[in-house]
Amino acid sequence: MFNRFILILFIAVISFTGCASKKSLIILSDNGKRHNTIIITTSKGSTEVNKVGGVVTLTSKNDIPKVNKIISKEEIRAKFNNLYSAIPKKPIVYIVSFKTGSLELTDKSKKIFNKALKSIENRSPCIVDIIGHTDTTGSSNMNMKLSLNRANLIKSIIRKKRLNIVSLVAKGYGDKVLLVKTKKNVSEERNRNVEIFIK
Repeated sequence: MFNRFILILFIAVISFTGCASKKSLIILSDNGKRHNTIIITTSKGSTEVNKVGGVVTLTSKNDIPKVNKIISKEEIRAKFNNLYSAIPKKPIVYIVSFKTGSLELTDKSKKIFNKALKSIENRSPCIVDIIGHTDTTGSSNMNMKLSLNRANLIKSIIRKKRLNIVSLVAKGYGDKVLLVKTKKNVSEERNRNVEIFIK
């Protein structure tokens, strides 16, 4: 399956008679992946755009779609910089692990958490979602509480930093969503974690 990222603009074009008509401008933008293609179909046919910068212009659903020209990545960026600026950034995800049955981060995770704090600071203002998890040791009820306590601990530390955060939410999923699938009563450090999503 192809990964698709399309830059689509709908603009009004003033004709010589003074009447406004709608025109659809479709440009294939770079998605940073190997495969990058779109298929445009109207009642009169279809065309495949598989080159970055490929431009298709349509004035109605009865137009025959075809690539009119190819423009460079630099031209796309320069022409539609405002649109690119409005595209949400891809979330950054950090996973920190905890010692068994506790609210204490592992030594390795303390360093990871410091990186997460730096990313929050650099991306501010941002949204931060914190999701706590446990391994499968202990009861499901206790694990649900522990996962939420872990998430709330991370939330409280972030809040004390007084960073520019639009939304800061903590949730606990207990042992319901495991990073590493295990049977019941299996101690697995990678499942004793908190995920920090920075958007």
